Amino acid sequence: MSPTYKRWIFHGDAVDLSPFLRSNSRFLGATFSNVSECREENVNLRENIGVRDTMDDEMVEMIHDLHGPMFEECRRESNEQDESDKISGMFPEIEEELYPGCLKFTSFNFLVKLMHIKVLNHWSYKSFDMLLELLNEAFPNGVKLPASYYEAKKRLRDLGMGYESIHVCKFYCALFWKDYASLDKCPHCGESRYRLNDRKGKQIPHKVLRYFPLKTKLQRLFLSKHTAEDMRCHKDKRCETEGILRHPADAEGWKHFDEQYPCFASNARNVRLALSSDGFNPFENMSTSYNMWPVILIPYNLPPWKCIKAPFTFLSLLIPGPRSPGKEIDIYLQPLIDELNEL
Repeated sequence: MSPTYKRWIFHGDAVDLSPFLRSNSRFLGATFSNVSECREENVNLRENIGVRDTMDDEMVEMIHDLHGPMFEECRRESNEQDESDKISGMFPEIEEELYPGCLKFTSFNFLVKLMHIKVLNHWSYKSFDMLLELLNEAFPNGVKLPASYYEAKKRLRDLGMGYESIHVCKFYCALFWKDYASLDKCPHCGESRYRLNDRKGKQIPHKVLRYFPLKTKLQRLFLSKHTAEDMRCHKDKRCETEGILRHPADAEGWKHFDEQYPCFASNARNVRLALSSDGFNPFENMSTSYNMWPVILIPYNLPPWKCIKAPFTFLSLLIPGPRSPGKEIDIYLQPLIDELNEL
């Protein structure tokens, strides 16, 4: 890590323990030696019997990148005790065997792979429930798998993979959100919030906006060792040669913004986001005139060879169709604007 890096310990960065470790190296030397020996023995044992190791390490690193290292004292004093308990509860599950004697998969890793296959192949909820039911019957007693897609989603939601469903007025007047969350009719036009399903009598909203919270995505960028330093790249590695544009930070518009808002520009870790949206047909039948509109956010803090790559383009909103939101897009952007104001 760069010696000029300032640790944001109140925003997820780990506390630097190196001075403590150096001053207590004599006391801790034997302990670390024993830990290293045990770790080496554990690796050798896993290699000999063919047990996964890299797979588990990747899962542990993924959760660490998402939620950051935590200490027991901090967990006891934090107001987010319940969230910490959820996160800490994931680590035993990563090491938990899929079923007694299974050496290739943990229950958590197997579930992540199943969910990935479901998404890639467009499985319905019902088909996924049927598959889970069959796997629970086929595997030996003691298998650690959820019984339904709903339970599987609950397990993965703690990884920041969830979204918020927000009902929308049929005529794009308002979101049934915050002050309007409990209403059954639009506060502006009076249209009913739901349409009636004659077959089951179930109330179904006319339109549903999917909102994917931004905060956890930004936290990951600063918590991961692979991206934390890159979040300063736009300032630390800016090209000062006139006439060369490698990154939006080299443009006159960026520099003008810095002059207008010097307080914001003074800290390189303040996040600059680009927003983009366009319609697409979610169905294979292109003759269908239905379009959905994803709203994508791109962090321009990252270097140009990273910021437009798929892992760093964040889906923020999924606006329902069947037509373009047009000037009503302001209605749909409310949750995103609200979170940006909070940040």
